[in-house]
Order: sequence, then C-alpha cells, then structure tokens
Amino acid sequence: MVEFKDWFNQKFRDWEKAQGRSQSYFAFARYLGVSQSALAGWMGGLESPDDADLAVIAAKLGPEVYAAAGMHLPDSQMERLAAAFPVLPAGLRDRLTAAIVAAAGAIQERGIPPDSVEAKRLTVEVLAKNGIKLTN
Repeated sequence: MVEFKDWFNQKFRDWEKAQGRSQSYFAFARYLGVSQSALAGWMGGLESPDDADLAVIAAKLGPEVYAAAGMHLPDSQMERLAAAFPVLPAGLRDRLTAAIVAAAGAIQERGIPPDSVEAKRLTVEVLAKNGIKLTN
C-alpha cells in the first residue's frame, strides 16, 4: 500500500506538470486551500490530514484521497444526519439513536439485506416501539 505522503507528493508533481512549469509548495497549498505548514507536514509524512482537510483536498484532487489516507469515503447521508442531529431535542435524539441501533442489530442478526422489504418492515416496527411513527 502506498503511504499517504508518497501519494500526496505524486499529486503535487502531477499538478505541477499540469501547470506547465515548476511550482512552489506555497502555490500548491494556496491551490488546495490549506496552510503551507499543514501541507509541509503531509508531504513530509510528519502529519496526516484530519477529516476537514481531507474534504478540502478531495474537492481539488478527487475522492481517492480518502483511500490514500486509509479512510473510508464519507457518506453524504451520514454527514447530513450528523449536521442535523444536534438541533433536535435531547429526548428525541436518545429515542432515535436507540431505535436505529436496535433496528440495525435486528437486521444484521437475522441476515436481512438492508434494502429489502423485510428490513423496512422491521425498521418501522422498531421505530414504533420507540415512539417514532414512520409514514410513507
């Protein structure tokens, strides 16, 4: 497996070549929208980008940055849920969490395909048991 720093350095060389002439790390950092010190740490293998940095890098260099960093590609539905969750009332967050964990456990335990009618039926039942009515 290629180390992140090697992948990242290759991406710098590719970008530099696409510019048609030699470029500085400062120019690359500016292109990516990251600090020069962060860029130097990643290129030297001294630091790894965090989730926010990976998203910024992915916007310019592509989603393969996640694999290069040994991370999974973010799930847009999970990101939306994570952003909305804190503004919900605490009691509802607790019930939603309990219901989702219970439904996922039951689906996995029974070996039901997640996109099946049976999984949907089971999820609706578990939500209802937690006081959450799901309508179509």
